[in-house]
Amino acid sequence: MADVNNTTRAGKDLRRSYKETAQELVVEKASSSKAVPRVLTGRQGVSRGFRRPARPGSAARRLGIMRWVDHWVGLPLCFFFGLSASLMRAVLPKRKRRISGKGTLAVLKFFGMGTIVAASPLLRAIRKKYPEARLVFVTFESNRILVEKLNLGVDLRVIRTSSPLKFVFDVLRVIFYLRVWNVEAVVDLEFFSRFSTLLSFASWAGIRVGYHLNDFWRNSLVTHPIYFNYFRNLTDIFCEAGRQLDVKVEDIRPARIDPGEQAEASVKQWLQAKGWTTDRRLLGVNVNASELSYERSWDIKRFAAVIQEVLQRHEDLDVVLTGSGGERIYAESLLKFLPSSLRDRVFVAAGEWSLEEFLAGLLLLDGFLTNDSGPMHMAAAQGTAMVSIWGPTRPGFFAPQSDTHRIVWDDYPCSPCVGMFTAFEGMWCDHEGWCMQEIAPQTVIDEVEHILENSKDG
Repeated sequence: MADVNNTTRAGKDLRRSYKETAQELVVEKASSSKAVPRVLTGRQGVSRGFRRPARPGSAARRLGIMRWVDHWVGLPLCFFFGLSASLMRAVLPKRKRRISGKGTLAVLKFFGMGTIVAASPLLRAIRKKYPEARLVFVTFESNRILVEKLNLGVDLRVIRTSSPLKFVFDVLRVIFYLRVWNVEAVVDLEFFSRFSTLLSFASWAGIRVGYHLNDFWRNSLVTHPIYFNYFRNLTDIFCEAGRQLDVKVEDIRPARIDPGEQAEASVKQWLQAKGWTTDRRLLGVNVNASELSYERSWDIKRFAAVIQEVLQRHEDLDVVLTGSGGERIYAESLLKFLPSSLRDRVFVAAGEWSLEEFLAGLLLLDGFLTNDSGPMHMAAAQGTAMVSIWGPTRPGFFAPQSDTHRIVWDDYPCSPCVGMFTAFEGMWCDHEGWCMQEIAPQTVIDEVEHILENSKDG
């Protein structure tokens, strides 16, 4: 018990050390920068103004349950099947592990719409390399529309997560389907998920590609491990998976998404009903971050400060607040931080635009301001100039590779903490988001001005 108490005390001391380091950085930057300084209040001088948006109940609870099951149920299952696989390899004759080019190949990706968009160059390259193969893409039901709109020529198989019974039924159905079609290779693009590892193994494919992890359960179930190099871009990591299938990804641009003529017409009609005309410019703003990590959200008051400044500078500009239905209340709350004279020029599309309409709306925007999120990757796919704000994630890994993408990021001592196998989001800051608090509105305003100036020149 003494060792446990000492470990706990050491963890608290380390967190306190990070708080003190953060405070020193804040004071140093505030005194040396010409940007508007941040108000320092609260414990250790770290601002208490930051608040993550309230979790939208069911979606967050469902994600939490899935993570709990993946760990506490998935880990013993992986160990059991890993041991079985090791024994079978020692006893049974060695299997032939090759791709005929006319069989079935499967790709698994469940979490994050943005990462699915980032994986589109790999899927496109696999289709080009093996035009006669059946290419199966397995994902959650919530990603169906996006995958269909990417139009990558895949046989889409989805798993519902709305109830445990539907989830189990769909998983068994997918396993049966993969077995029937005698899958030659499975590429697991999830980052160390036990669920996707088990699904890959259950397919009984001769080639099972997955990220390397120094754990018995992972190494025994994956036949072709690849290096999860956090110092490379996400798209490059996905391309590395393709090399295991003898696939070379030559075009790393994300697939452009066709929203359809109906969605384009609907968005224009919606905007015109709000008072927008085609001679006015549009700035899209996404104040949200998905339930995968709310620590990526910049303070909504700071978004309001940026919007107020750019609207006052540009009389020919309107702003559209994007988001899902569950994010509408949070997006609307931004309006109360704006002068009443500017509110008519801010249109809340959150909850009113479908995914197809959002994709169509991106094509009309002169710029897009966003947190690190799925919409950021979709904007990159649509070729929209944008500014993205980063904190607990590292843009060198997650950011889309685009010439029209400008990044705002403070390289904080405890960042990144999201997507890291050795940490969890908000681990060192108690979810206060120091790395996001550090970013001043003026820094973002300067970057937004840059893309708006280029849109005017264009």
